[in-house]
Amino acid sequence: MADRDLGEALDRIESVPDKRMRAFGLRFSIAQLTMALAFVSSMVGTLYGGFLMYQKVEAVANLDLGEYQQAMDIMDAKVSGMSEKVEEAVEYSRDIKNGLKDDILRIEQQTDRVEDTVRNTEEKVRTMIDDAEVRFENKREQLRTSQSADMKALEERLNSKLQRALDNPLAD
Repeated sequence: MADRDLGEALDRIESVPDKRMRAFGLRFSIAQLTMALAFVSSMVGTLYGGFLMYQKVEAVANLDLGEYQQAMDIMDAKVSGMSEKVEEAVEYSRDIKNGLKDDILRIEQQTDRVEDTVRNTEEKVRTMIDDAEVRFENKREQLRTSQSADMKALEERLNSKLQRALDNPLAD
């Protein structure tokens, strides 16, 4: 029984393209009706697209170009003002850079002068120390010589006094 029901359903489906319908006094097949609906929907879509395009063209045609030009002029003025400020900032930065460069060069020159002065002073101090050492050694040597001479003189005086005391007949 299921096979017979299935066969009948298949027959009904296969016979659908051959069936005709009546609409508006005319007979149409299902394929013709489908093509007519597709044609009508394409035409309606085309008309709707044309209407939207017309609205867009109308909107563009009604634009106030003076207002847009005024907005563009305002933007140009802002951009020009910003451009001037950027140029001023660049110039200011350049001045700062040049000033710092000059300061660094002056500091380097002063450092070189200070280094030269320190070297010269170091040489002078070293020379003074060397001279002082020589004078100190000379003085020490003089003192040694003088002390030795004084000691000899003192020894001779003491010896002579001692000898006189020993030679004195009254001392007994």
